[in-house]
Amino acid sequence: MGGVAGHMAHLSEDTDLTFNEIVSVLTKVASADIKNATEKVDGQNLFLSVDSSGEIKTARNNGDIKKGGMTTDEYISKWKGHPAENAFTGGFKAISTALRKLSPEDLDAIFADGRRYVNMEIMYPKNPNIILYSAPNIVLHGLQDFGEEDETPEMRQATKQKFAKLANLIDGASETVGEEQWSVNGPKLVALKKLADGSALQDVTQAIESFASPVGMDATVGDYVKVVVDKYADQVGLPEDVTKKLVMLMLEPDEAKERGITVVNLKKGLPKELQQVISKLGSKTNSRKYIASVLKPLENAISDFAIEVLRGVKSYFVDDNDQEVSRMRAELEQSIAYLKDLQSSGDAKAGELIDKQLSKLGKIENLASSMEGVVFEYPPGSDKIYKLTGAFAMANQLIGRARRAGMTENEEDFIGYEFKPVREEENELDDPVVDSDFPKTIAIVPGAFKPPHKGHLDMVRKYAAGAEEVVVLISRPTKGGRKLPNGREITAEDSEAIWKTLVADLSNVDVQISSHASPISAAYEYVGEDGPINIGDTVILGASTKGDDWKRWTGADKYVKDGVKLIPPERSAVVPTARGDGTPFSATDFRNALGNPENRAEIAEFVGEENVDNVLSILQLVGNVDEISTGAGVAGYTVPLGSGSVRRRGPKKKTTTIMKDENLAIVNEVMRLIKERGILR
Repeated sequence: MGGVAGHMAHLSEDTDLTFNEIVSVLTKVASADIKNATEKVDGQNLFLSVDSSGEIKTARNNGDIKKGGMTTDEYISKWKGHPAENAFTGGFKAISTALRKLSPEDLDAIFADGRRYVNMEIMYPKNPNIILYSAPNIVLHGLQDFGEEDETPEMRQATKQKFAKLANLIDGASETVGEEQWSVNGPKLVALKKLADGSALQDVTQAIESFASPVGMDATVGDYVKVVVDKYADQVGLPEDVTKKLVMLMLEPDEAKERGITVVNLKKGLPKELQQVISKLGSKTNSRKYIASVLKPLENAISDFAIEVLRGVKSYFVDDNDQEVSRMRAELEQSIAYLKDLQSSGDAKAGELIDKQLSKLGKIENLASSMEGVVFEYPPGSDKIYKLTGAFAMANQLIGRARRAGMTENEEDFIGYEFKPVREEENELDDPVVDSDFPKTIAIVPGAFKPPHKGHLDMVRKYAAGAEEVVVLISRPTKGGRKLPNGREITAEDSEAIWKTLVADLSNVDVQISSHASPISAAYEYVGEDGPINIGDTVILGASTKGDDWKRWTGADKYVKDGVKLIPPERSAVVPTARGDGTPFSATDFRNALGNPENRAEIAEFVGEENVDNVLSILQLVGNVDEISTGAGVAGYTVPLGSGSVRRRGPKKKTTTIMKDENLAIVNEVMRLIKERGILR
């Protein structure tokens, strides 16, 4: 779990480490013998590259990387109207200006024609997370090569050298964006203080030795997890061979994938109660949660140690450490009081969060640094990156939960700045690494869409402007399929094809067909325990304000997996757009309009003139028979796309050519007359 490719793991998360190795690392930390520790900052993450033409490309997730990055226009438009717009656009302009001052030769050597991306953090005081930094800053973390799947150690070393060159060239750059001065920085080394007495190291060592006693200090963290899983599996009666594969799936998912081991395969042939055990332990999200719960005592012991290591350590980017620590403590204290009020009013989860986080934090005074934490490579040259975050993790959870719960009104005078949303979880998902697991906001827009139209598209566009990803889920109704006036049923595949036409310019929209007949069930499965939403993500369930449409999501919170934030549907519902005459868009009206394919103007009102031809082709309504089928209403005649000939399809769907291109004009006229006289239904 973690280590390579820039991923930052807590020591307790690396299941390949032995307990002796963990103590060895902590001993070096306690003696200030870790020389490559750098500051972990609390900002907005971004990946950026430069291609051979000099164009700057950006990425926030794997999808962006796969398509070659976002262009400047795409990137700027992505953040239009977003709460973090000024942070992301200002930071982008600052780093872009700094990079354009480098020579084309240096840029090409560093970024390899857009194959390598620099990973950076944007810190903007007017849009802070928890720590309020003193000025707009950009901090470079590292360089990542996405061109090779199997990167050799030599290639990784070359990439590290290129990053060192970039950091040296750009560190200290100062760029003006509007009326603000931005600084661009390489990683900032942190001089860890040597702990004056050995009590903190002694305490953590004893705690680790006690925890590891069932397996011994030479065993790995993964060995400990295996013992716990084996014991549990034996208690519930899980077959030994299944348990062995389950442990591999939990601890070595890549190896399990290569061997074809999946949750679905492991469930086959097992009774229902044992299938539930497989789901509880084997699914990606549940596995992480289970392992984290098993290792919680180890995590807490290291956290207590980190609090002492970081006590009084000052952030490079905060001018007055004591003042910022006092401000954060005040907000933390206020957040705890706010959450306790929620608890007393019946919010059990608020109470659970307080108990969990305060048990790790201890006294509020343990929040004693203006720095989020430190990051270091160990052993040097290994590419294994770890982090120590101390009290920040707990403060982030408590303050973030209070803000999301509504602690935003009449608070600014007390705190000193405007509240902003913060990250959901302080774990490996918060780290600046391009990964499918990167915390993001995902809007789910489910429906039958028979067919989709501008009203639907407007909703998706509004969500796409503020969310990293929008997922359109097309349900498959089992009864009462919607039909066009000519009798042709609109299939889920038709809806999918039309959606892909409508959202062709939206890179963050994914269109999928669900196996569910109900759009609501499709959405709940997607955001549920076995769905693809990751812990730390924020979810929006698509709805309009028309007729309190959002109320269909009443009770949705109980279907969303733990660790995922659901924005209240009444807050995320969008105002629906209307047709030119003020009437609402309606799929029924659209289907009626499609009954007369020659009336392009009315059809264009539903999908846009630029999309009319594609939509008519998808629904097999194009009048020109060399383009598409005329439907099943004419004695079995169909005409394939681009065929250049007309074909007759018999009962067994055999196809024979009966007419060539030179006669198509005649056939088109015949077909027009057939439809005009009502023969074609």
